[in-house]
Amino acid sequence: MDTRLRQLSHWAGNEFVPLGQTKLSAADFVSVSEDASFRRYFRCPKLSQPIVFMDAPPDKEPLHDFLAIGNALSASGVPAPVFYAVDIEAGFLALSDFGDQQLLGLVQEKKPEAVLSILSKVMGLLQNVAKVDCSVPDYSESMLRAEMDLFPTWYLTRLLGLTLTDDFWSVWQTVCDRLVASALAEPQVFVHRDFHSRNIMVPSEGTFGLLDFQDAVRGPLSYDLVSLLKDCYVEYEPAMQTALVESYRQAWLADPRVQAMTPTAFYQAFERMGLQRHLKCAGIFSRLYLRDGKSRYLNDIPMVLNYVAAVCQSQPELSDFYGWLQQFVLSDPIGGSA
Repeated sequence: MDTRLRQLSHWAGNEFVPLGQTKLSAADFVSVSEDASFRRYFRCPKLSQPIVFMDAPPDKEPLHDFLAIGNALSASGVPAPVFYAVDIEAGFLALSDFGDQQLLGLVQEKKPEAVLSILSKVMGLLQNVAKVDCSVPDYSESMLRAEMDLFPTWYLTRLLGLTLTDDFWSVWQTVCDRLVASALAEPQVFVHRDFHSRNIMVPSEGTFGLLDFQDAVRGPLSYDLVSLLKDCYVEYEPAMQTALVESYRQAWLADPRVQAMTPTAFYQAFERMGLQRHLKCAGIFSRLYLRDGKSRYLNDIPMVLNYVAAVCQSQPELSDFYGWLQQFVLSDPIGGSA
């Protein structure tokens, strides 16, 4: 018996079914998608109004931040869902339905010139996101380091079964120090933190809807740009990626902090930010598989490791780490786990 779904159906029935009509049951709800967190999403075809219902267990996924950030996004003109009803204590939320078309599916079916046009429009949305005024935590040094620690803990040790020696830890410390220093030196803005193709919905041609923003922080300007252009679920042509990074830099030239960065410096910061994010993602995808039984994320690790390797190979100061990855990781990035 799915107790929480039964409770959600009872709550939804009280909120959206007129008095005197048959109330809803758990059987009336259809799962929308699998989430990397403990949240679940459902639709109820019996209702005439298109609504997505979120089940967010309050002890694991409290709703306060999601609601506060969603309202701040909407107030800034960013297309976040409308909240129709909420029970914070129970962890239930009814929100507007952006449909099933993700940016991921859209770019996968388009030709490169169309993809470039679509991504350019999404970057316009990203500029607005970065300017959102909302009280969120700082993307601090401790947070950046804790995220990167997922790589040796969950990916190297638990997924691949490697025993890490002092040689590794010496190289690793240097890599982390460089990436943290680079991230903190960037202009700090509102960061969605998961601005990628599975969280950007396309409810109709030319419009977007933004999801999964509850972990927002104030952090590096290039972070969300990396999430978009070095997406863990779809790979874009390098020349397109480079052109879009420069386009984003130019869009921020009114900011004196960006003015002070040459195109090369801005791109290098973007690359280092990508390395930090992808080290984290490899660890998270490993944890989702090992701890939570979500095996589909294993399929995304090879692309993530390709991103990691490409940055390490291109930057001389990361050559020792690249050599270590070549020796122990790159030939078999999921270690026979599939």
